[in-house]
Amino acid sequence: MGDPAITGWLGKSGQAFFDALTPYPSMLNTATAAYREIGDAFEIFSSRTRSLQPQFDSLCTQCLSKLQAITTDGGLPETDAKQLIMNPEQLTGNLMAVASHSSLGSDQFLNSAADKIRAHVIDAANLRDGQLATLKSQTTTARKALLDAIHDAAAMASQVTKLAGGKGTNAADFGTRFAAFGGAATDLNLILPGSVGTDLEDGMVLDPAAGPDGVPDWWTSLTDEERQHYWQSNPEIAALLGSVRYYTDGKTPPAVSSPQLAKALKDAYIRPGEESQIDGDGQLSTALDYELDTGLQVGGRWHISKAAGTLSSLMKVLDNPNSDLTPEDQIVAASMATRLWRSILGQDKTGNVGQMLKDNPGRATDLENTLKSAMSSPSGRSIMGDQGDYDWDAATGLPTLPPAPPTNPVNDGIDGGDIGPGDELPELPEIDPLV
Repeated sequence: MGDPAITGWLGKSGQAFFDALTPYPSMLNTATAAYREIGDAFEIFSSRTRSLQPQFDSLCTQCLSKLQAITTDGGLPETDAKQLIMNPEQLTGNLMAVASHSSLGSDQFLNSAADKIRAHVIDAANLRDGQLATLKSQTTTARKALLDAIHDAAAMASQVTKLAGGKGTNAADFGTRFAAFGGAATDLNLILPGSVGTDLEDGMVLDPAAGPDGVPDWWTSLTDEERQHYWQSNPEIAALLGSVRYYTDGKTPPAVSSPQLAKALKDAYIRPGEESQIDGDGQLSTALDYELDTGLQVGGRWHISKAAGTLSSLMKVLDNPNSDLTPEDQIVAASMATRLWRSILGQDKTGNVGQMLKDNPGRATDLENTLKSAMSSPSGRSIMGDQGDYDWDAATGLPTLPPAPPTNPVNDGIDGGDIGPGDELPELPEIDPLV
């Protein structure tokens, strides 16, 4: 990179390329350090667990020996022996309680076996309170060290794209940095064909896994302008964010910044103070799942139309540039829309929901129109797919995925035809690897 022949390659654009690229070596060093730290953490944890395992095994053997001694000396079933060991602070009372269960008889048990058992229980309690407590503490320490190392390494890795900011205005966009340093876009297109305008090639990793706050790190690291750009240019973003369920798990709506989104979410959760007829989170999608599965209404009404209407409202919020959604808001909206869509596509096992729609043609028509309208938006196509991907039941307005076409048994052999049982495989021509 410091070779004058390279920096003078395209004049001003060459120097701009050099300046824009400069942060990347430090990014690679950061990523390398992060992976090394994770590897070291696992090695340390593995070493500690290997040393702890024999101690746990020994303690387990000793405890089982005490249990067996109590069972044998007291003529007690295993259940009573466990009761004595697990409640040493109530030993006297428990000895009286289990005396009648002893095969020795109550009198002999209390006269001859109780003292032996008392000693066994005290030994077992010491094992549990002493050695076990120490081993648990050591294990907890090792586990914490591992988790701390992984957290630190992950935090380092999440900074990789941020470190590439240089003097540019867009930390994740090499092309913007190149232009900020005075490079010409036409020159960059000559150097890196296909790179201009495809920002996702600049180190952005589309990963739905939630970060420490439940939001994918790569999404929160972007500026508002960058997120808007990716949302408009990449049709898969909404579907990807819709798979993050962190914020939409639970019985109450998550806190969001957008009033429009808060209004759309209102019908996605059970009303405050109301009781749900179904087990679980009481969400609209859960109610619909229950109705499709059992054929029974929730709260005296069907929820398929309400689910479609709420889904449509969420799509409008997602694609409205004036909604002012935060990164978390976008994930909440996409996640809830995805939940509702998956429920709507659920199997009507009893046919009762479909029959209700058939009995109400206007409702069925409204349902189909609502869903197709939602699919017409960019986020709708991302999460729901295209209208042509589904078979639409004119009587119910419900979409279903068409059956997969049957496989053609003809011409599926290696030689382009069928090979019957016992037939020899055809000879394949030799291929010269140098040609």
